[in-house]
Amino acid sequence: MSAPGLRLDGEPRFAWRGVMLDVARRFRPMPDLLRFVDLLAAHRLNVLQLHLTDDQGWRFEVRGYPRLTAVGGRRSGSQVGHGPRSWVDDVPHEGRYTQAELRDLVRYAGERGIRIVPEIDVPGHASAILAAYPEYGVGGADAVRERVREPWTRFGISDEVLNVEEPTLAFVCDVLDEVCDVFDADVVGIGGDEAQKRRWRDDPRTQELRRERGLADEAELQAWFLGRVAAHLAGRGRRVIGWDEMLEGGATGGAPAGATGGAPEGATGGAPGIPRDAVVASWRGPVGAELGARLGHDVVLCPDLWTYLDYRQSDDPAEPVPVGTVLSLEDVASFDPVPQEAPGWFAERVIGVQANVWSEHLDTRERLDYAVFPRLGAFAEVAWNGGPLEWSDFRTRLPAYLEWLGEQGVGHRPLDGPRADQQRPGVPGVPRSREARLAELARLTASLRERRAGGYPSRG
Repeated sequence: MSAPGLRLDGEPRFAWRGVMLDVARRFRPMPDLLRFVDLLAAHRLNVLQLHLTDDQGWRFEVRGYPRLTAVGGRRSGSQVGHGPRSWVDDVPHEGRYTQAELRDLVRYAGERGIRIVPEIDVPGHASAILAAYPEYGVGGADAVRERVREPWTRFGISDEVLNVEEPTLAFVCDVLDEVCDVFDADVVGIGGDEAQKRRWRDDPRTQELRRERGLADEAELQAWFLGRVAAHLAGRGRRVIGWDEMLEGGATGGAPAGATGGAPEGATGGAPGIPRDAVVASWRGPVGAELGARLGHDVVLCPDLWTYLDYRQSDDPAEPVPVGTVLSLEDVASFDPVPQEAPGWFAERVIGVQANVWSEHLDTRERLDYAVFPRLGAFAEVAWNGGPLEWSDFRTRLPAYLEWLGEQGVGHRPLDGPRADQQRPGVPGVPRSREARLAELARLTASLRERRAGGYPSRG
């Protein structure tokens, strides 16, 4: 049964109708995850991607490497707010999921038509790993111990990255073997996002290995690393999903056995080592989606300007911890995943859409409810019917949906702004204008834009 007020009838437009939930930065106890699964099922969404690891915490029990949760699952404090006026509190934050708990979650979600896609983020966002096992970092274990004493208490993008030695790859593959033993989804997330290259670039040993492997630069080195991980997972019958940065390393990879292409004539494979059956999660605007589709990859669309549900919901200064661009309920409803003018080869490769819920500032169930609902209702309709929605029609159906959310105990954001108890006065944020974010996205995706050969114009 779908939530009242939402129009989710007939056949769905997209096969992948997902939500990514970050449980690495803010651990969610299992009852909260079960509740979240029930709410996704009521929105007829069918994928929950669990972001299980990051700089700030490791949440997945790995029996072969117990320090990952014993050390990597606990930090001494957490950043409060965003930007230069933020501070770190002295409240320890910790948590882990046992393999038994996650197997139960997989079963529970499966009974409700939802598959759980686990994500282990490599080679960047690695501080929690390195706090536990510094030998897998760059520059030697002693140097890493000096830099990384615990999972990062700050939020943002750390310089820490895994090294590219064979024992480190063996470690990652051992971890993923245990992941495959717990999760039954045919897709496993391997991250690949925001991996900073400075430590690789400045480290003589890493540069020696790069040259030995015949790789031109650090982008190709990351693609090689991710390709090795993907090949191992292929041996376990899994394909990978990674963020669009994994396309940055060149265009020499090939298709898996039996694959058939849907890209236009003249397209070649993906980055070195990235298999053709890898799924691209395109979050930095349309460029990664277009390039991924052109190279023959399936694509899940999750552009931040329409699907990042941790972004602020209005210009109201009372919005709690205002980060990102304004993403109002009406903005989510305006999401047009595959415009009519998109070429057929692109439309064929878009297998779905996903809303991403990053949890730096969503430290309680109430904060999560406020950020996600009712925007998830509009997203669910886009995922089921395609977009954009007819706003006036959706608006007339909202009262029934909001009433249902209240009956479920969901502390959603009121349409006219946050209640006093939902505000966080004194906790700073860093709001962004849409124009500033578009300029930043253009800079971040410059290498992908250079590789994109034609296609329909980008939509900002």
